[in-house]
Amino acid sequence: MVRGAVALAGALAEADADTLPFEILALDERSGDNTLSHLSVLHGQIPQLRIFQDIAPGQAIRRAVEVARGACWVVLDRPVELSLVEWAASMVTCERLAAIVPGEVLAVDAEVGRQALRSLRGGLVSAQRAVERAVRERGQRPAWSPAPDRGIAERAMLFMRRHMVGLLDRPLKA
Repeated sequence: MVRGAVALAGALAEADADTLPFEILALDERSGDNTLSHLSVLHGQIPQLRIFQDIAPGQAIRRAVEVARGACWVVLDRPVELSLVEWAASMVTCERLAAIVPGEVLAVDAEVGRQALRSLRGGLVSAQRAVERAVRERGQRPAWSPAPDRGIAERAMLFMRRHMVGLLDRPLKA
């Protein structure tokens, strides 16, 4: 994800930053890896990077809703192809309310995101479903793109995440 944040920041910086302001929120749900130390180093190189740590499991998206300032939000929970992020963000900046790549990327208009995600407990797939419902309630459909062709094991996991959201996408109750 660190490399992805750098690549995304580079791609956005190539666009005119004055006409397309952006921020990158890195939200850590008490992970045990060294991602935060890498992000701390990058913070000096990427002024748009804001880091939030020690977030309770299943609360990162809710926290992002509280602190995000942009008009278009892009939600990822793991490294993805930059072209998917670019496609999703372009759909929302071109007047679509949301764009979804199942299990990979969610881009959403900030107003819709606040409405749909402010009380969300869960991860990316739960967020995708909540946003899809909110967009449909407004009489529209989100832009949708199939996920890149993956191996059978990864496709099976995406199927399970989509159909068993309650078990795999939400934190376990203590």
